Amino acid sequence: MFFKLDSFALTGIEAINISVEVHLSNGLPSFTIVGLPDKAVNESRQRVRAAILNSGYVFPMKRIIINLAPADIKKEGVLYDLPIAVALLIVSGQVKNLDGEIIRQSGFIGELSLDGKINPVRGIISMAEKSAELKKTYFFIPEDNIGQAIVINNIGIVSCRNLASVVDIVSSNDLLSKETIFSGQTAYSVTPESTDLFKQAKNKNEGKNNGSLSHGDAAAAPVDNEASEIENDFSDIKGQLKARRAMEIAAAGMHNVMLIGPPGSGKTMLAKRILSIMADLSKEESIEVTKIYSLYKKYSSGLIIKRPFVNPHNTITQACLIGGGNIPRPGEISLAHRGILFLDEFSQYPKSHVESLRLPLENKEVIISRNNLFYKFPCSFMFIVALNPCSCGYHGDEKKKCRCTDNEIRRYWKSISGPTIDRIDMRINVPRLQEDEFAEIAIKTESSCQIKKRVVACHEIQKNRFKTADYPTERAVRYNSEAGIKLINQWMLENGEIVRLIPKIVSKYNLSARAVSSLIKVSRTISDMENSKNISTASFLEALNYRVNFEYE
Repeated sequence: MFFKLDSFALTGIEAINISVEVHLSNGLPSFTIVGLPDKAVNESRQRVRAAILNSGYVFPMKRIIINLAPADIKKEGVLYDLPIAVALLIVSGQVKNLDGEIIRQSGFIGELSLDGKINPVRGIISMAEKSAELKKTYFFIPEDNIGQAIVINNIGIVSCRNLASVVDIVSSNDLLSKETIFSGQTAYSVTPESTDLFKQAKNKNEGKNNGSLSHGDAAAAPVDNEASEIENDFSDIKGQLKARRAMEIAAAGMHNVMLIGPPGSGKTMLAKRILSIMADLSKEESIEVTKIYSLYKKYSSGLIIKRPFVNPHNTITQACLIGGGNIPRPGEISLAHRGILFLDEFSQYPKSHVESLRLPLENKEVIISRNNLFYKFPCSFMFIVALNPCSCGYHGDEKKKCRCTDNEIRRYWKSISGPTIDRIDMRINVPRLQEDEFAEIAIKTESSCQIKKRVVACHEIQKNRFKTADYPTERAVRYNSEAGIKLINQWMLENGEIVRLIPKIVSKYNLSARAVSSLIKVSRTISDMENSKNISTASFLEALNYRVNFEYE
């Protein structure tokens, strides 16, 4: 006797279709799983046996062979407990009034407890997307994963509490007559309009500043971080008007930033407050971020709507920073996708780690190869670094004399990756506060909420621009920092004065082609903030000021 149904496996953040094939034959009772299963998959034999018995069914005492096809792809995790158990019950004749059409139109995923309860699994949103891509009508998932899967369109999500409820559904001709979610013993209809959890979460947070989301906080998102709203507001920053302006521009266009200044000048304070002025994730971005975090651990609390803020220590390993391992997992740069990667005390990070950031910064993704398979993780983030101008920290300071020699300063900057620095769009001096600026308690500066309104308006301008056919691009673009060479060339041609200035600037400051492209992108963002259709000469010169207004030595 033979039966098969569909399930899924994960390669990177993408899902692939897996056929769970079950064969029962007479002979000495045995239970074998083939198809490159790992230890967790092999252990499912015990979980499935106990779940079937404790759910009131009979475990077939026959020769059982389970094949997970394609057999040349390694299967890992506890994803296949539910499809194996359902297939066993069907092939052994214990599912009455079986509707074969439901099985052919469905995918199954879930981990079984010994009592038959279905536990949440990783990567559910990727698998729901794959189900819709394969034109499946139904996708049977654990009840606790419903918050993520329900946002995927064109697929009927069936949420199941235990093995018995799954059997009830597949043997019924009525429960799945239309798209439903089945929770426990209650089925109810769901439409995209009535179940847009993303909009509900956004409305809940409307009018509030977002606190930062690190990967350690992912299981609690979306949340309202009241403490962060009070502590991390731009109104707390005294002085530093140029740095505040630069951070607003960077947030508006998702540009990379380097903050340079003496100890205690406010570099870290500026970096940690930039999230409070950034727009919330769009629905598409939220799905991208949630897919990554759902691989990191069993995150099942719905979509993440807050931009991640990742601040790894300089003792981090290269595999943790970039991603990797025997079974590749996303690194910190992928966990910062659509958010912030902040490297404080940048000069203290190993040079090999910094050099490894060059390709991800350029390509916005990292590809890891293992056993002839390629795992692709997105990593489109705003890169912020903070460092001192020299080893003692006071080179160029007006009040405290630098103790470093010229040679020591040269060696200090030589130890920092030049190609990586070239990929940073804006370099900002953050000088020591003046004596009178410490007493500016009564002087009110702009709050994060006020600045955020301008940033959100700038994001809307970019969103509308990149939707039009007038701007050809090689890949999907959301922000000015992601613009390709075709867009940059078109922007340049819109202002002849900039075209005439570029050769002089390149000659004077010895800029690379990448640096010139970066100038155009930043100046496009500044012009957007001024609601200007074309890049103005003033915007271009301001962007140049952020690029070359400091010296390495």
